[in-house]
Amino acid sequence: MNGKWTRANFEKHHAANQHIYKAFVRFALYAARRRDHYSAKMVMYRVRWDTDVEENHPNREFKVDDGWISHYARMFMEDYPEHDGFFETRVRRDSYHELGAPPTEVTIQTELI
Repeated sequence: MNGKWTRANFEKHHAANQHIYKAFVRFALYAARRRDHYSAKMVMYRVRWDTDVEENHPNREFKVDDGWISHYARMFMEDYPEHDGFFETRVRRDSYHELGAPPTEVTIQTELI
């Protein structure tokens, strides 16, 4: 799949912005001490709050595109296997999370009543 949020582009983004992942991990581990499952988007909102409000970050234009959140969630669960499944993830027909992976088929079963 081509596009902005490919895994290759995420790896470039991450290499240039490792502080984002460090903050994501900090808040995800904090949430994991209190919950079995949580929202990766909520964790990223906390990262944004902390960077913008709490730290009074000099770069007031600090932004993390929502398209990267699923990559951060997957990286976290890979790096912290004891929290595998902490974030809900979905597999898409055209996934941009795997490098060179063929499309994954999604089958929906329905029952006739």
